[in-house]
Amino acid sequence: MNLKKVTSVVLLAAAVSMAQSGLKGGSDGLHQQNAWTLGQWGVSAGLGMSGTLDSWAMSRGGIYSVNGKTYAMPKNSPSFDFNLYAAVGLLPFLDVGLSMPYYYDHIDDGMAGAAELWAAGFGDLELWTKIRAPFLKESNPFQVALLLQMSVPTGETGYGARVRHVWYMNDGATQAFTADQIILSASLIGTADLTKIDVPLRFNAYAGYVATIDYGANTLIWGAAANYIINPLLDAFLEFNAETRIEETHIPRMPYDLDPMVLTPGVRFHLPYHIDVALGLDIGLKNFNNPTFDTEKEMEQGHGFSIYHESEDGIKSKTYVQNEAHYGVSALIGWRLGGSTPKDSDGDGIDDKKDLCPHTPKDAPIDEKGCPLDSDKDSIPDFQDKCPNTPQGVAVDSIGCPLDSDKDGIPDSFDKCLNTQEGTSIDSTGCPLDSDKDGVPDSADKCPNTKEGITVDSTGCPADSDKDGVADSFDKCPNTKEGVSVDSIGCPLDSDKDGVPDSFDKCPNSKEGITVDSTGCPADSDKDGVADSFDKCPNTKEGVSVDTLGCPLDGDKDGVPDSFDKCPNSQEGEPVDSTGCPLDSDQDGVPDISDKCPNTLPGVKIDNKGCPVNKKQDLSKLKQGIQFKSNSAELTKASYATLDDIVRLLNQIPQANLEVQGHTDNTGSEELNNKLSQERAQTVVNYFVKKGISSDRVRAVGFGSSKPIADNKTKKGRTQNRRVELVPFQKD
Repeated sequence: MNLKKVTSVVLLAAAVSMAQSGLKGGSDGLHQQNAWTLGQWGVSAGLGMSGTLDSWAMSRGGIYSVNGKTYAMPKNSPSFDFNLYAAVGLLPFLDVGLSMPYYYDHIDDGMAGAAELWAAGFGDLELWTKIRAPFLKESNPFQVALLLQMSVPTGETGYGARVRHVWYMNDGATQAFTADQIILSASLIGTADLTKIDVPLRFNAYAGYVATIDYGANTLIWGAAANYIINPLLDAFLEFNAETRIEETHIPRMPYDLDPMVLTPGVRFHLPYHIDVALGLDIGLKNFNNPTFDTEKEMEQGHGFSIYHESEDGIKSKTYVQNEAHYGVSALIGWRLGGSTPKDSDGDGIDDKKDLCPHTPKDAPIDEKGCPLDSDKDSIPDFQDKCPNTPQGVAVDSIGCPLDSDKDGIPDSFDKCLNTQEGTSIDSTGCPLDSDKDGVPDSADKCPNTKEGITVDSTGCPADSDKDGVADSFDKCPNTKEGVSVDSIGCPLDSDKDGVPDSFDKCPNSKEGITVDSTGCPADSDKDGVADSFDKCPNTKEGVSVDTLGCPLDGDKDGVPDSFDKCPNSQEGEPVDSTGCPLDSDQDGVPDISDKCPNTLPGVKIDNKGCPVNKKQDLSKLKQGIQFKSNSAELTKASYATLDDIVRLLNQIPQANLEVQGHTDNTGSEELNNKLSQERAQTVVNYFVKKGISSDRVRAVGFGSSKPIADNKTKKGRTQNRRVELVPFQKD
């Protein structure tokens, strides 16, 4: 192809103004991806180009081989990528789109034409969908999206020199324009759009995974970008994009030497009719590793790794692995309409999404947020404000002028006395003059020179509420009864400091610290002759003999005062009843402290230890015969004989009532133990009733594991705790 053809191709690219090779139809920069979507039924379409004149972009060092013979490419050997894309928003957060690339490699030298290295052709059709996180509102500056892509192998085979993506490379014949297989990829995109908070910056970042189906290396695609919004018509941006193989093939993983990393500064114009134009300079990061374009150094960095090509005519050629061009240009022209098209309802030049006042009256001056200008910040727009320079913070009326309700010349915002009578002399705060600061205006003050801080009455003179001769400002007792003698601080005289003024104190010489009554004499609440200050039992009943501490006498120390103790000589430590006599719970004549069987039924003959002589009348023995099946409320067969003995005993003693108590060890849950113990006790009671015992004479109580009589940590202790107790009770 001659120079004329090359020129035509370049002019064609400039005329159609080019496309983006990152996210097809994106709204930022060139190669970057952002998390925004078009909006429902929003559409976009565009055309673009990226290209370079750097021959080293097609083969490292600009060297290639055909049929074993090596050739050098011309230094300026152009290579272009054209791209046509279209997209539509199906939902507010879901876009779908497609793009079709067209490639052109120009090597006007040697055998490049015969080997089809100098060629043009279509690339792989790309289909994609982008899903923005629907739970994030559009007003949120932080957005996240998922991009899913699939490339269909529609590209030309056997043509071209520059391999467009690192995952195209394989052990056999590598295609420059196609992966020659289906490629799947998924990317996560994040956007921080600070324009939502009035900062003219937007940051984008993405990371994705490219999966090959048959051959080639699975690859990580990643990048980041910063966009500065200069004005509504122009953005400036800086992008970084990279392809990094994460799977090693015949070409080792050497990301910096063999995988592309590109830095792209550029600008994007937002033109009328929803048209965007973007221009950028692509700079390969390898420039920083070989800034002098040293061929020998370049080949060393490539480590001699080659890519093999084969034309449709079977001519075999070889190029050397290259990661990216030293330099290049990218550009796009895009058009979008619908879902995300900015609106300007009030025609003030500010998009509704950014306009905080979208219904501003026509021709009203506005600020950068789209709201009417209010120079003095008094909430009255300048176009309505008659006093547009009112100091900030001053309350204004409906026309924007300072309020002055009492017409004293002090605006209400600074007036501390808004209702001053007209004609009254005022100070700088708008309040009536008060020379001595006592709260009484000079015009009504009869004592205008009262010392500051002294409480005054309505006439401005020092107040003396109780008329004791001590001004209230110094009076610690301002409510002293009239006629009572007071001290220097205005309080009633109290010589013995007992709280009863001398005027009313019948015992004016009481010792300090002694509690006194209303007459000033030592208090004795219970009238036992011991003053409350020394009385340890100040509520003793009247007439009860007390000791020196004021407490009831209790000779045998059993807790029952001698005045009520029917057994005043009980042994110390022996349990007694309310009358002070030894307890005998079962009324068998043997005190509980000596009774080995404290639950004996009434009328049963006992021995000197309080136990029934007849063992079949001994509840402590009978209870041992009541047994249940394991973890059950079902009685064992051997238990029924014992139960029948108890029934006979209850029939013999009709006045006896019996409480059956069920107990368990602590094995198992508390809920289960409570239930089991109650059910077992109830089983025994049910048997008694079945045998003719009146139901009001027996009752069942389950205590679970709450009342152990032995240590639950031992097997023996747990056995003792699993028991039935038979306890007599008195009916109410």
